[in-house]
Amino acid sequence: MAWDFDERGKFGSEKAAEDYARRNGLKDADFRTRRKGDQVELEVRRSAVEGRNLKDSNEGRRDGWN
Repeated sequence: MAWDFDERGKFGSEKAAEDYARRNGLKDADFRTRRKGDQVELEVRRSAVEGRNLKDSNEGRRDGWN
């Protein structure tokens, strides 16, 4: 079964992206990171966040809220 992932932001490191995801209660299977040059994109499984807002303290983020 394929999962649908949506980009949730760009971060300065894998650790910053993973910390953000974990602060929001996401399990490891619910997110993935991709290195793009000097940034890391965080993608989150759509079904893991449907109907709830993720908290964003902007720590480690390099872009605005999606």
